[in-house]
Amino acid sequence: MKLKSRHSQIRRIPPSPKDRKANSNATASARSPRNDEVRSPRASTRRTSSSPRSSPAVHTPTSPKNEAVQKIEPVVQKPRDDDELQIDLQQQMLSSLKEPDASLKALLDVLTDSSATHHRRVNACGAIKTLTLKKSNQVPLVRTAGVVSSLNTVLCTVAATEEERTRCINALMQLCIPEENWKIVYLFPQTAEALARNMADKYPQIRYAACLSTSFLAKKNRKEMASNRILMYAIARVIEVDKNGNLEKKSAKDKKVLTAARLCSLKMLLHLSKDRDVAFKLARMESITNALVTVANRMEKDANILCIATLTNLTRHPDNLNHLMFKVPKLALIFVTNVEGSDVECAKCALYALQNLSCDSNCRQELANTANLLGNVTKAAFKHDLPEQQLSALHTLKNLSDDPFNLVTMTNTPGCTATLLALANSSGNGMAQYLACDTLATLSHWLLTLSARKNTKLMGGDKDGGGGSESGAKRVEMGRRTFETSTYQMWT
Repeated sequence: MKLKSRHSQIRRIPPSPKDRKANSNATASARSPRNDEVRSPRASTRRTSSSPRSSPAVHTPTSPKNEAVQKIEPVVQKPRDDDELQIDLQQQMLSSLKEPDASLKALLDVLTDSSATHHRRVNACGAIKTLTLKKSNQVPLVRTAGVVSSLNTVLCTVAATEEERTRCINALMQLCIPEENWKIVYLFPQTAEALARNMADKYPQIRYAACLSTSFLAKKNRKEMASNRILMYAIARVIEVDKNGNLEKKSAKDKKVLTAARLCSLKMLLHLSKDRDVAFKLARMESITNALVTVANRMEKDANILCIATLTNLTRHPDNLNHLMFKVPKLALIFVTNVEGSDVECAKCALYALQNLSCDSNCRQELANTANLLGNVTKAAFKHDLPEQQLSALHTLKNLSDDPFNLVTMTNTPGCTATLLALANSSGNGMAQYLACDTLATLSHWLLTLSARKNTKLMGGDKDGGGGSESGAKRVEMGRRTFETSTYQMWT
C-alpha cells in the first residue's frame, strides 16, 4: 500500500462552514484588483510564486479593467521656466505685504495722485526719503504695501520733475542697501523699468543713484537682470558716456559723477559675468559687448581693468569662444593691445582671454593671423619676472601650435622659435620648460608629417641629373632620413 502525501490527506478533510465562508471571501478578493498589486506587479508575482500550492503552469486571465489599471503611469510634471517661477514669487511677495498706517498711506496717495500740486508731491517725496534714511525703517518699508510701487510710479512718469525723481531715486537707493531687500525690491513691478529709465536720465545725480541701486540688486538677481534687454541697454549707454567726447563738455562736478556712474556699472557687469549662465547671455548681448569693446583702453586705469576683466570672464564659457571671436569685432585686437600695455593686471587678463580663445580649434587660425598677436605673446613668454603671464603666454602658443596651418605663421614670427628654444634649454621654471618643449615637439611633428609621405621615386638616372642610365636608377623612399653626405666631384 502506497503512502499518500500529507497534502492529499489535508485536502480530503471536509471544510467547515466557517472555512467555506473564508474561502469564498478569498476568491472574491483574488478576482478584484488589489492596490499593492497595481503599485508593484513584481511583488504580486513574488507572493504567488512563493506559495507551496501555486502552480506555475496555471495562467490567470486578466480582465480589460485590470489591464487598464496596470497601465496607469505616474504623471510627470514639466519643469517650470524662470518666468513662471518669477511670477509665482512676485505674487507671493505682493500677498505678504502689510498695510501702511494712516499717515504713511496719505503720503503714498499724494505720490500716485495726478491731481496733486507739485509742491505737495515734492514734500511727500522728501518725507518718504527721510523715512528711508533711518536704517531701522529700510526693511519694514519695503514690506509695506504701496511704498516701492509708489516710488516706481513716480520714477516711470515722464511728467515727473527733476526734484521729484531725485528724491524718489534716492529713497529707492536707501531701500536697496540692506541685503534682506535685494531680492524683494526687484520683484516689484516696474522696478527694472524705473532703474533703466533713470540710468538714462540727463541729470548726473539721478543717473548715479540709479546705477548704485542696480548694483545692489544685481547681487541676488543675476539671471533676471541679464535677461532684461532694456536694463542691459541702459547699462551699455552708461558705459558709453564718453563715446563722442561728451564728458569734455560737462562741468568738473558733473564729469566726476558720470565717471562714478560708469565705474559702478562696470563693477556690476563684472559681478554678473562671474556666473556661468549669465556670461553666456551677456556674450550675446550686442549692446553690452560693443560697449565694452568701444570704451576699452579709453578710460581711467580702474575702469579699464574692470572692462578687460569682464571680457575675460566671457571667454571662460566654452560656448562663447566662437561667438566672441567672429561676432564681436576688434575683440582680439583689444586683448593684443593690453598684452603689451604697461598695466600688469590688464595684461594678465588679456593673456588669460587669449589662452581661452586659443582652445577653440576654429579660432586658432584667426588668432594666429591677428596683427601683432604672436609677437606680443612671444615677448610675454620671455618675462621671467611675471610667471603668471609667462605661463599663460606659453599655453597660448602651445594651443596655437596644435593647428598645422599655423606652422608657417609661427615659424615666420621673429623670435618665436628662438624664445621656445631658449626656454626649452632653461632650468628655471620647470612648467615653462615643459610647455616650450611641448610646443617645439608639436611644430616638429607637423614638419615631419609634411615630409614623411609614403611615396617612392626612381633616383640616379639621367633624368634626375645623376649621370647614370635609367637602368641603373634605384627606387628611393621619399621622406626617409639617410644620413648620407652629398659631394660635388670631391677627390678621394
